[in-house]
Amino acid sequence: MVPFCAKQGVERKISFEDFLSAMLSDYECAYACGLAARLLELPVAPDTKLAALKAQVEAALPSGRTGLDYHIRNLYKLIEDYTLDAKEEMPKEIPELIQMGFLEEGYDQYAG
Repeated sequence: MVPFCAKQGVERKISFEDFLSAMLSDYECAYACGLAARLLELPVAPDTKLAALKAQVEAALPSGRTGLDYHIRNLYKLIEDYTLDAKEEMPKEIPELIQMGFLEEGYDQYAG
C-alpha cells in the first residue's frame, strides 16, 4: 500500500500547473527519481540506492527547462528541493518504488 500512496502523492503534486507542493518522504522521492531516470534515459539497476540515484538524476537535470511540459518541470523541482532522510537501512519499499517510477510510461508523452 505504501508504494501506491507514494506514487499517487507524486503524481498529484506534479499535476498542478501552479506548483506549490513539496515531497514529504523518501518513498515519494524514490518514485520521483525512478520516473525522472526514465525520462532522462538514465540506467537504473534493481539494487540502486536512493541517494546514488538522486545524485545521478540531479546531475542529469537540464538547466534550461522553459520548453518542458509543466509536469516534468514540477517533477524535477520536487527532486531538487527534497533532502533525503539520513537512514542507515533503506526501507524495503524504496527499491520497489524506484522501479515503479522507472517503468512508468504515463509521463513519456510530456518529455517531448
